[in-house]
Amino acid sequence: MRLFAVSAVILALSTPALAQTPWTATPAQPVTKKGFVAATVIWDCDGAQCTAKSDTSNAIDRAECKKLAATVGALTGFVGDAGPFNADKLAACNAWAVKPKP
Repeated sequence: MRLFAVSAVILALSTPALAQTPWTATPAQPVTKKGFVAATVIWDCDGAQCTAKSDTSNAIDRAECKKLAATVGALTGFVGDAGPFNADKLAACNAWAVKPKP
C-alpha cells in the first residue's frame, strides 16, 4: 500500500513534464514584439517566429490564431494543440490579418 502511495505522488509530480508543446506561429513579415496578448495567450515574437509564453490549456487555437493575425499580420504557419493548421484553417486566420502599412 505504501508503494502505491509513493508511486501516485511521483506520477503527480511528473505530470508537468508531460505538458503540451508551446503553440507557435510564423508571421509572413518579421515581427519583433514581446509580452502581448492576442486573445487569451501571452506571445513573444522574435522576428521569424512567435511563441506562446503562457498556459494554452483553456485557449481555443482557432480564436487565438485569428487574434494573433489581427495583431501581427498574416501568418504562414500556426501550430496549436492538434498540430499544424492546414491551408483552410490558416486562411480563416489570415482573413483577420491586419493589413501592412504602405
